[in-house]
Amino acid sequence: MRLLSFRTAVQLEAAAGSWLATDGRTNNLILSRLKAAIQHGGPADCSLVVAADEPQMALLAASPHAVLSGGSARAAEFLAKHLEVDIPQFVGPADAADAFAAHLIQKTGRAGHVNMQMTFYTLDRAEPFSSPAGSLRPATPEEFHELAPLAVAAEQEMHVGLPVPDPAAIETTLRQAIDEGQQFVWQEGPTIRAIASYVTALDHAGARIRGVYTPPAFRSRGFGTAITGALAGRLLSTGQAWVALFADNANPTSTGIYRRLGFQPHSVFRTWRFTCKA
Repeated sequence: MRLLSFRTAVQLEAAAGSWLATDGRTNNLILSRLKAAIQHGGPADCSLVVAADEPQMALLAASPHAVLSGGSARAAEFLAKHLEVDIPQFVGPADAADAFAAHLIQKTGRAGHVNMQMTFYTLDRAEPFSSPAGSLRPATPEEFHELAPLAVAAEQEMHVGLPVPDPAAIETTLRQAIDEGQQFVWQEGPTIRAIASYVTALDHAGARIRGVYTPPAFRSRGFGTAITGALAGRLLSTGQAWVALFADNANPTSTGIYRRLGFQPHSVFRTWRFTCKA
């Protein structure tokens, strides 16, 4: 095996993009982060384990934290042994992540622990659901200032126990989602009851819903279910082969909603954090 290092996401995509796409569901997160890093430009620490010039495992160390691809335990061990970039936190498919973390801890002597465990759910066919009053629609640029506090609150709620991304970065992501038609709201009368957006990693090969959030005052009325179900149906009807989302395993409310909408568990992801170097 060999370890290749790149300074830009463009280089990693050229070397491993096709390989990552062969398992587009397991690698959805790193593919979407790779796409975003290419769009935004700038440096990114990227590592790729290869054997006989065939990719075995990839790591993208870009904001907000590093992302690991799927791969074998042997590739994870090799990556941890030869990696020279400091990784304070990363997320990846459970088996690959655990193997990588174990060898990284052994190599560095630093303590590490699982900070979050999520399940990657996928949906191939939209299921009917009971809808509250209101409807789904794309967000408009004029609503940015109204939606920004909701987007920040969504990230804060999602990252309980984890470092929360900078609000300015969240607002940049929100503005981009609005501009690209990927930010949606559930509106009842004049009031926005819930928000959600989506990202794509590959054209027509799966869209991932993210940032589903209902303000506390409007909860337990079906708005979270409605915006998720309606957006999933819209994406499938407009050409996406499947729809996916991540759910925090510690939140039975959201996981229950997604299962009732027909989402099926595909794989488990874990976020690992390590102590700072002395």
